[in-house]
Amino acid sequence: MNVIPRKIKERVAQTVLQLSPKVDRLRRGSSLRQMESVLILYTDHDETKYKLVRDIGTYIKKEFGVKRVMRVAYIEQESKFIPAWHLRKLETDYFCKSDLNWFGKPVRNVDPLLQAPFDALIHFDPDASLALDFFVMASKAKMKVANHSKLRKKDYDILLPTTKGDNWRQRNHRIIQFLAESPLS
Repeated sequence: MNVIPRKIKERVAQTVLQLSPKVDRLRRGSSLRQMESVLILYTDHDETKYKLVRDIGTYIKKEFGVKRVMRVAYIEQESKFIPAWHLRKLETDYFCKSDLNWFGKPVRNVDPLLQAPFDALIHFDPDASLALDFFVMASKAKMKVANHSKLRKKDYDILLPTTKGDNWRQRNHRIIQFLAESPLS
């Protein structure tokens, strides 16, 4: 059996990602109060994180009047092992290992999300996986925001610096706070 080592696949994926052409998209910054649609992108590990991101989405809708807050998770499992709480439903979606091509680019169940011109894509887990990096790069969101990304700075319009000792919640709360108080328009 011909098994290709994981490191080689990762290097090929990094090269493909680096050589991918820039996506033609309308760039426009705005504050949360002016937005109509937001896409939250994250990696899912357990039901606790799923519920936390769901609560953040609900908060954004209620507090800032955003009409559509889409939550999209990348789950590092095959589709037959997707947890029960991750059903595809209104404003919630996911993609998994089964939706990736040979080198880790999402190719199934993502096209409508990539083509939608969301007012903002908020990435809660930058540099967490190549699949998410491919997703961010290909998205037509008008504004792409995340915490500091070491690997893919060119894909984001706004990268907020991290503070030593920050946890996941604090970093992502800072994104929401920045977008809420931002004079972008």
